[in-house]
Amino acid sequence: MKHNEFDYEEKYKLYRNVGDLLHPTISKKNISNYRIIISDDCLPLRIFYPTKVSNLRDVFIYIHGEEKITNCEKKYAAISTYFAKNYNRLVISIDYDNYTNLNLKKLNILIYSTIKKIYIDLINNNIFKENITLVGDSTSANKILFLTRKMNKENIEFGKYLLFYPPVSGKYSINKLDANFDIDLFPKLKLYYKGVRKSLFPINDKEIRYPETLILCGKIDPLLEEINDFVNMHKEIKLKVIPFANHGFLGTDDKEIINEYNNFIIKFLNK
Repeated sequence: MKHNEFDYEEKYKLYRNVGDLLHPTISKKNISNYRIIISDDCLPLRIFYPTKVSNLRDVFIYIHGEEKITNCEKKYAAISTYFAKNYNRLVISIDYDNYTNLNLKKLNILIYSTIKKIYIDLINNNIFKENITLVGDSTSANKILFLTRKMNKENIEFGKYLLFYPPVSGKYSINKLDANFDIDLFPKLKLYYKGVRKSLFPINDKEIRYPETLILCGKIDPLLEEINDFVNMHKEIKLKVIPFANHGFLGTDDKEIINEYNNFIIKFLNK
């Protein structure tokens, strides 16, 4: 079966520029049914609109995590839709599902080029950088933190980062399993990051400048301790802990967990 982390249906390509996405000429529902191509040098996009599409000025650029690690297989379309409707944002999701055969270095280069293209085009279409939030969960939250060094050099400045349970240390060998741990998470992370340089992990680099950032992590996520250590290194980053939540909680149906992280995010976005 073809790898697809968004949903079950294969999507057709539709060529559009970013300005077209801000002022859709076909129905927002139809656009969401396509993989959008803004450049042959960039990854495809999936677009999700808020309830009202007039005067779009707030944007999420979303990079989804690896579903084998987050257990969110086929759920990222629903998660992107929730972000758009609940936080009243245009959500531009980067769809790299057909590129997972690339090594992480090459994939990160493609993701960076796509982020840069979207960002520049948004700015050129009168979207203020303060209104653009870069969003990622798990492995892709790590990508955002890692790629920020290059963004610093090229003056690509986002208003905010919204990150969910990023791996930040690269140290995923454990000798003793806590009963609260997801016992499969560290082995999966160790395999995913096999052979990757330590510089990929932001806890090893104290010089990166981040925008105002909110990190959300579950109380029983085994990454919580390293994330807390990382947050303590950067005054611009805040951590909120979700009780009873584990790694990958964006895919949960638990209403208490959803309400908990939803409240934190709304306060952060409206700050």
